[in-house]
Amino acid sequence: MSGLLHWVAEPPQLRRPVLLVALEGFVDAGIVAATAGAFLRHRWQSEPIARFDRDALLDYRARRPTAVVDSGRLRRLDWPDLEVFAAEVEAPHDVVLLLGPEPDMRWEAFSSATIELCRSLEIETSLGLGAYPAATPHTRPIRILKAGNSVATDLAPDVGEITGYTGPVGAGTALQDALGAAGIPAIGLWAEVPHYIAGSPNPPGALALVQLVAATLRTEVDTTELQAAATLHTEQVAEAVAEHPDAGEMVAALELLYDQGRHDESLPSGEDIANEIEKFLRHQ
Repeated sequence: MSGLLHWVAEPPQLRRPVLLVALEGFVDAGIVAATAGAFLRHRWQSEPIARFDRDALLDYRARRPTAVVDSGRLRRLDWPDLEVFAAEVEAPHDVVLLLGPEPDMRWEAFSSATIELCRSLEIETSLGLGAYPAATPHTRPIRILKAGNSVATDLAPDVGEITGYTGPVGAGTALQDALGAAGIPAIGLWAEVPHYIAGSPNPPGALALVQLVAATLRTEVDTTELQAAATLHTEQVAEAVAEHPDAGEMVAALELLYDQGRHDESLPSGEDIANEIEKFLRHQ
């Protein structure tokens, strides 16, 4: 295995495994992808099989370890880790999950190590999870779009495609491109999170991604807990919007555009409204 990636356990025998990538950081509005990945990891009772060298990939000034101090003693230091988990799933495919913070550096080396992992485990294809702020209302279902690499296959779920984008990307997209160059199909799934609440955790977005992953893999996932969190979140946002008439008008305009299947980038950013709503959510 590459010097960047080390086995921590013997990997199980996996059936036609799919790599599921959910990295914390850039292009994960509402920490939707990270939440979905963590939820599936626990739901599938997946175990760690490999770990990346955090000293080589992470900037601790941006992702500082946390300490537990009790009775005048440093009891524990918790470090951010970029880990690989294996899950045996009741589906045509087992799953290998790549979870943790987006690497701060050495993206090409990170991608090469991941490709080596994929070949070792005979990964058939990859699904990447992400989310971005969009002019969409919280009162409508979360929209998810896809974008595949140069060798993407028919495993792709039946959702709309990202028809045009030019701009910066995260490590997950760089990995998707590298997988394509290595002949490994990869598809990115992107949830659209309402732009006026994109800075707060968004359980509805995580729920939508989990449900789409389950449907794509043709398996069942119990989402009771996540559904409850999504319902509570929607109620709290509705309460916050009700306190701001300007927010209500903006949401109504977004609902009209959503129902007509259109986007309108000329809509106001709602930055002031977003700050007020997120302040409200933090106190709930």
